[in-house]
Amino acid sequence: MGDHRVHTFQIRLSTNELAPEDLTGMVGASNDPTEPIDIRYDNSNARLEIDWADGVTSVYRYEFLRWECPCAHCAGEMGIPGQLQFVTELAPEQYVLSGIQVVGHYAVRPTWSDGHDTGIYAFARLRRISDRARDDLRSDRPAGTKEPVKGPA
Repeated sequence: MGDHRVHTFQIRLSTNELAPEDLTGMVGASNDPTEPIDIRYDNSNARLEIDWADGVTSVYRYEFLRWECPCAHCAGEMGIPGQLQFVTELAPEQYVLSGIQVVGHYAVRPTWSDGHDTGIYAFARLRRISDRARDDLRSDRPAGTKEPVKGPA
């Protein structure tokens, strides 16, 4: 049995708007690209940031995360479309984060200002969608809308 290096895994709140929660657990260190080392959320900039074990940092806009909600109500299940497939715009309370919890060592579960909290975002999925999240950060999409505004052809 060899030594195992262990990293602290934290969720930190970067604003004083909510009481800071120190949700600390331990995960084994590796170069697994789906293993988070640190998770930070910042309500003033509406961003969730994840530092991964392989040295990459991913940044997700809150709106992007809400559009990506994996719960059955939002995304659908068993061939039945979810609610978000029928709308092109979100109300602000639907993408303002009011809290976030770690689910085991595999996911996070955000709570949105509208009370929605059933989306469990697996770390592996968050890493898979990180390139799209980066593209979303660069887009000029109006707040709350699903698609970026297209310029003149």
